[in-house]
Order: sequence, then C-alpha cells, then structure tokens
Amino acid sequence: MRALALLVIASCASAPRCELPAKAAGAPFLWKVHKPGGAIVWLYGTIHVAGIAAVPASAIAALDSAQRFASELGDVEPDADKVGELARLPFGQVLDQLLPADDWYDLVDAMRGTMKEDDLRHARPWFAMTRLTLKLAPSPKPSMDDALTDHAKDHHLAVDHLETWDAQMQALVDGVNVADLQQAIHLRNTLGCEVDKMRALYDNGDAISLEPLLVPRDQATIIDARNAKWQVQIETYAASGGAFIAVGLGHLLGDHGLVAVFGRAGYSVERAERHR
Repeated sequence: MRALALLVIASCASAPRCELPAKAAGAPFLWKVHKPGGAIVWLYGTIHVAGIAAVPASAIAALDSAQRFASELGDVEPDADKVGELARLPFGQVLDQLLPADDWYDLVDAMRGTMKEDDLRHARPWFAMTRLTLKLAPSPKPSMDDALTDHAKDHHLAVDHLETWDAQMQALVDGVNVADLQQAIHLRNTLGCEVDKMRALYDNGDAISLEPLLVPRDQATIIDARNAKWQVQIETYAASGGAFIAVGLGHLLGDHGLVAVFGRAGYSVERAERHR
C-alpha cells in the first residue's frame, strides 16, 4: 500500500530542514510465531519505499528456512484493464472540479512532464497521489516486497498471495479521498525528506516511531479488515508446514496488528534479536 504509507508520512512533515535519526542497532521487524510443537510462521514487516538492501540477514535466513512464502500479492500480475478502470474517476467527475483551484494548479505543475493534464484531470485521488509521491520520492526497483518474492522463487519456495490486486486497489479507492490528495500536494516539498526518515527508522528497528506513520486512523477500512482475512490463511500455514509471511509493516504494528492478534490467539510470538 505504497500510496497510503506515503500519505501518512506526508501528514507528519512540517519543517523544510531534513534531520535524520541517529543510527541505532535495533531489532529487525521479524517475528517468530508458533504453538508448542507446531510449525513456525515468520512474520516480516516490509516498507514499500526500500529495497532488498534494507532486509536484514536474519530475515533472509528465516525465508530460506521456510517451505512457503506468502506476501500481500505474491507473484500475481494485475489486470491492466481493471487497474485502468479503478484509476479513473466515474463518468461526470473531474479532479480539477474536486480540488480547490490553487491545489489543482500546484498538482499540474508538480506532475508536469510526468502525466498529461487531461489524464490527471480524470484520475481518482488515490492514483493521482500515487503518481505524485512516486515522482517526488522514487522507490527502489524492485521494491522490497517484489525482491523477496523473487528471492523465494529463485529458492524454489511455493509462493502464495494473501489478497488479490483488485481487492488491494479497491482499498485504495475507498481509503484515499480528495482531502488526502490535498494534504500530499501541500506537503510535496518535504515528502522526500520524510521518506528518508522512514527508511532510517526502519533500519533502526524503531517500531515506536514508525507505528504512527504506518497505522492510519481509518484502520477498519485500510488495515483491520484485511488483517482479519489474512489471519485465517496464516493460521492454515501454522497448522501445516509453516511459512514466511512478508506484508507491509503497518499490518504488524499496534493493538490490531497481526503480531498482537496472534499473541491474543494463544500463539508464542517472539521478535527476532537485533541484527547489528
């Protein structure tokens, strides 16, 4: 959910000066989940603004020891027609009429050379915000999630997905509104710095600082409902041969995150030791 993560980061941006947190030897975002005598499920939290270089050796070792790999989308390719449909506003709506004039002109100016004005005019807020944030704060290619999937396939692990492309995109459609896009436009000049801070906090293993950035206020739509569906599938792995599960870190943190959910369900949940 790259767009949503960057939205929440942007909401915390305030000062133009970029001060990164000091480096610290924190624990990786990797948890060992199991019941006595049961198979091990590894829960690993990814961030969509970093690549494979940010994955600690302990997580790679856990992945290599697993029988199966599962991520939000696995290796499923999106339906281009469906993506196009969900990226465009319904007939009769245009973005330049939904946004205040000043915000619209700022958006057009920021996207100049990247997206045609007419295409931008018909873009849904989530798609416009995604394109804006990707231009201002480019993510590594492949992303961490895609790189882990490739690693699993290279090591001949079975690869599963926890949800479909259209389900994830529908969550974006429902979860990102015009006000969210306005906020990203207003904070466009500080977004790159905030992404750098997020990467640094991730490398430090700083869950306390990252939780408010990655767990949106509207959890019921964006996180909680999806976690509830994923929990059922993950429990089948725990009841069989185990698995390595890689999902956006926001799905693991907080009282409703998968780490807390499995702890309340009677599983032993242990965070891996620090990797530096």
